[in-house]
Amino acid sequence: MKTQSLKSACIKTLSKSELYDQKELNGVKVLKNMLGTLDKNFQTNFFYGGDDTPHKVSMKWYEARMSHETRSEFRLYYESNQVMNSAQLGDNIVVGFDKTNTLTCILYKINGEDHQGHIEDWVKIK
Repeated sequence: MKTQSLKSACIKTLSKSELYDQKELNGVKVLKNMLGTLDKNFQTNFFYGGDDTPHKVSMKWYEARMSHETRSEFRLYYESNQVMNSAQLGDNIVVGFDKTNTLTCILYKINGEDHQGHIEDWVKIK
């Protein structure tokens, strides 16, 4: 799977908390613009960059601070899966929708040719 296969997408470099502490991708404006402001469950396809074998996983988009009046914090929770279990600090993750509107995550390893360098915050790429 390549990023070019997605109709909308964003990218960032995985942080320690996203990999080891929470199994959640922290959402900011770019993810919120793509996923919305309502809690949602997704059947998601995870891929290694360049591989066409999907690893199907449930994900949940939710407001982590719903009870806080002035501060919102959205997160995208992922179930344990083969792709994310192999992820390392510094790998890039692309999150987007494919042409069938299936949420798709593509992992690009830090030493791979398609790795885009360090991207601190979510950046829209499509």
